[in-house]
Amino acid sequence: MIVEIFAGTAKVTAELRKIGMSSAFGTDHIRHKQAAAQVVVADLATEEGVSLLMQWLADEHVVGLFIAPPCGSASRARSIPLKRKSPGDPRPLRSDKHPNGLPNLLFVDRIKVSKANKLYHLTARLVQWATEQGCLFCVENPQFSYFWQTTFIQSIIHLMQFTTFQSCMYGSMRPKRTMLGHNAVEFNIINR
Repeated sequence: MIVEIFAGTAKVTAELRKIGMSSAFGTDHIRHKQAAAQVVVADLATEEGVSLLMQWLADEHVVGLFIAPPCGSASRARSIPLKRKSPGDPRPLRSDKHPNGLPNLLFVDRIKVSKANKLYHLTARLVQWATEQGCLFCVENPQFSYFWQTTFIQSIIHLMQFTTFQSCMYGSMRPKRTMLGHNAVEFNIINR
């Protein structure tokens, strides 16, 4: 069984099921209307949600994790000036010097960064867990996301090999560089 964590629309789970992994499932804090496969709801920003996830991972049939933490607060696109300014435009929340969050953020932005950091810390814990258990893992985020620079991910970066690809090489309508941090050489074949 492979568990897709921060599954969103659970497309990875759907593809795993197509190739015969019928026990694969995704988990996220909500079930999206466009979900392509089973998504079990658990808020992984809470202790209860993490406890539930760890119970699922204790199943002896778990052989791998696909982890795609949200990247909104870590996006470098927040620094790109918009042609039309409006009061709700996204502001930078992180920088190269402060990948865990800029100092002096507005309260609402501090909450957003804090919640994302909880999930990044959990991602690091899960990579460590998978390594100790001998499970496959794959972590996905945009290549230039501040996510990769956070102290949480830097603490486990030595456990990863990396593959990058342009999403447009696989059918996306726009170029988007994605990076995978993983522990299986098989992921190298998608390096485009």
